[in-house]
Amino acid sequence: MLKRFLIITLVVFFTAAGLPLWIMWQDLMISRQGVEDIRPADAAVILSTKAYENGRLNPCLVARVEGGVELYRAGKVNKLVMSGGINRDHEYGSRNMQALAESMGVPAYAIEQEDRSATTFENIVFSSKLIEEHPSVVLVSAGFHLPRARWMAEKQWPEKEIQVYAAPFCSEPNGGYAFTILREAGAIIKNAVRGRY
Repeated sequence: MLKRFLIITLVVFFTAAGLPLWIMWQDLMISRQGVEDIRPADAAVILSTKAYENGRLNPCLVARVEGGVELYRAGKVNKLVMSGGINRDHEYGSRNMQALAESMGVPAYAIEQEDRSATTFENIVFSSKLIEEHPSVVLVSAGFHLPRARWMAEKQWPEKEIQVYAAPFCSEPNGGYAFTILREAGAIIKNAVRGRY
């Protein structure tokens, strides 16, 4: 009985310690990829986060839009899908993202909005209609977030070629990087339990 308890305790410990370390490693590896490493695709789906933080535009939302705009300017994609409904801050992520992209020089005709999602899973599901005719897409988000987003996208869009592109590094203003990584570890486990990969 004691041996079984020790084995379970060790498995839980190494999972709890190992998953955050794996997420940080993935963040580092994905974030090292440059725009030149991305193959041309039909569209980029930019995943939202909170639009505002402490009364200002969230720098992490701005970073994600910058990543998508970089792909557009480099000619890697012809269309940007801004995916984000009303979030924890009671703002539409997609509307704020489109305004940012337009202010960075992307024409309105090259942008579509998905404005119903409140979670990463919903970003993927609700964006499906907007990329229906596009066989190749690039997911844009924070590097730590992209493995989970890609797993969901691969299950929802099995016929699509999916690439990932990390936005410039940003740590959520409240809680910092460590909190963000721990929250992502919980989200990976929660979505695995729900069968979303």
